[in-house]
Amino acid sequence: MRHDQIADYNWDDGLACIWPVVDDPATDFGTALLIYWRLDGPWMEPAENPANCNHEAWRLNQIVKQRLLGGFYPARRILYDPVQENHLSAAQVHRLKRAGVPDELIEPSRPV
Repeated sequence: MRHDQIADYNWDDGLACIWPVVDDPATDFGTALLIYWRLDGPWMEPAENPANCNHEAWRLNQIVKQRLLGGFYPARRILYDPVQENHLSAAQVHRLKRAGVPDELIEPSRPV
């Protein structure tokens, strides 16, 4: 799937077609960052409400997060701005950073 297909994907259709994208090191960092945020980004925590958690989505969220931070997706050709797309206020961004969410998961993915 390409970035625009991921952006338009109906996430209620399941995660089966998202896994191959996450598992492919040729996936662009911006696309992987989009996937992370579509999976509720830093708010995906099953410990807070385990009965209502989609455990497959949580596992996918954790894997893509680890890979984003670990350099698994070296290609950076696509801009994705999680702050703009998710309409985060400056106060929300500040709270996320203060809570320890790494800048790489909040700042826009800049094409290189």
